[in-house]
Amino acid sequence: MINNPAGVGAVGGLLSNAVTDALAGSPLANKAKTVGQASFADAIAQALEQANLSAEKSAELGKRLQMDDPTASVEETVIASNISSLQFTAVVQARNKILQAYNDIMNMPV
Repeated sequence: MINNPAGVGAVGGLLSNAVTDALAGSPLANKAKTVGQASFADAIAQALEQANLSAEKSAELGKRLQMDDPTASVEETVIASNISSLQFTAVVQARNKILQAYNDIMNMPV
């Protein structure tokens, strides 16, 4: 079984927390950062980094499996591939929602 502490839920959690923080009040630039509070950009960067690390792990496991490495299992490779795919999909969907929200705001009559 793969030990996945960050998991796919972490990407959604980071993005939803960042969106909630962004919509909660004054702009993030005007807020004083407290210990442990990340900005929206930091949350997006962290989600992208997690997706990238997951893709690299999946590729490495696939390569090891193709080379007949006895320590690489088919199950672990498939699970890593699916986790990578889900994380990438979550990041793309979050990007699409952010762009849609930006376009909606820009098209509002003043």
